[in-house]
Amino acid sequence: PDFAAVAILRCDPYASWQDADGTWSGAVLERLEGDLDPVLAALATPSDPLSIGACTTVGYILPELWVENEDGLVVRVALPSTGCGAPKSVGLNSALDTLTVVETTTASASLMESAAATAAGCASQAGLLILQGLDGGEGLSSDEHSPRADASEHGGSVALIPDEMPGWPDPAAINGARVCTYAAAPARENSPTVVGPDSVFVGARELNATDARAIVAAARRAPAAAPCADSAQQLVVVHPDVVGPDAAPFTVELDGCQRLVDPAFRARVAPAEVLAALVPMQ
Repeated sequence: PDFAAVAILRCDPYASWQDADGTWSGAVLERLEGDLDPVLAALATPSDPLSIGACTTVGYILPELWVENEDGLVVRVALPSTGCGAPKSVGLNSALDTLTVVETTTASASLMESAAATAAGCASQAGLLILQGLDGGEGLSSDEHSPRADASEHGGSVALIPDEMPGWPDPAAINGARVCTYAAAPARENSPTVVGPDSVFVGARELNATDARAIVAAARRAPAAAPCADSAQQLVVVHPDVVGPDAAPFTVELDGCQRLVDPAFRARVAPAEVLAALVPMQ
């Protein structure tokens, strides 16, 4: 009864926004002021009794609401719900829309789309490189670890999508290549090592036709790599520029296991000449 509300704090923990760096994901906290009576009245609406009947399996992602008083104390409020746990229609959103956002605070979690990467013609992150931690720690390191081989070994069968995996481009058709460089985040504790999804775009450069052809020619001859759990801290994705249809890119770890992942996602040993040619320019 003695809590004199002066503002509503609305937190969206799954927000996104744009700035000069690109599109971010994270949390957004808004301070709303104005006539709070309609909001407080809506929040005071009792929730329905728990339903004893069937309820649909639906998840709801709703902002968190906090009420602040004159002394700066805040209390988190529950949102009225139906008997099945769904948000109850009490006019809360309409009441919130009448308030004025006087302050906005953002807490960034990750850069989803990098403006610099987009301008350079690269992806914001390197994407999936190699997934380790499956099948006793062995990675997808060669043809013998394919789904078809695993299924036949265990007496099962696999129905594959009738589509060919991408292959190497003809070196003679290569006009050049774009090299996108990324710094990889370290592996999370107690989880499979995934190098790529947590990577950060560092820069890009162009290769001429001669250098690009030499790299692809050497990469095509690279042997299959043995399973390895070391996390790469720097990797590059090479996008060949070819005559005709676009060629699939390939990825190279510049440190760690120093694997080369071909266009069909098979891990190979990165040749020394490929590593030397792809080291970022200082």
